[in-house]
Amino acid sequence: MLKALNCPNCAAVFNPKDSTCGYCGSYIITSEAKQIKYNLNEIKATYKKIFFHEIKMGVNELPIRSGMANICYSATKSDGGRLLLTNQRLIFRAHALNVNPNLYWEISLGDVDRAVNGLNLLISQRIKVFTKKDNVTTFVVYGGKTWIAEIECALNQN
Repeated sequence: MLKALNCPNCAAVFNPKDSTCGYCGSYIITSEAKQIKYNLNEIKATYKKIFFHEIKMGVNELPIRSGMANICYSATKSDGGRLLLTNQRLIFRAHALNVNPNLYWEISLGDVDRAVNGLNLLISQRIKVFTKKDNVTTFVVYGGKTWIAEIECALNQN
């Protein structure tokens, strides 16, 4: 059962099932689905603001894909949350059940060199995101090959 939430833009009560604030018109992404590919035709240009779990999207920034993910620090240490790919950046937001529930990671697509597949564990896969400065961040996601394809497509459009 979904409960009512408050809009991160205007604080009005909204039903997360609706994805939009009836008061200010902001588009609010709160889905808990494993993976979501966003239909950009449904995200109207008339929405004043777009939020992903309280993270405000930038000007002309649109969501492409989001899903459950773990950010990995080592073979035995990781934090769970949600990963979001937009046409401008890649964002990870930890969920509240972590030791560090305020964990937030992001990188501009302009700073991403490439993304590659890592270890395949049946349904979930590791993807590695390399920056132009040779830093690497590893995520465990569902459908790693699809994530890689979407990231590559977003990189090619920037």
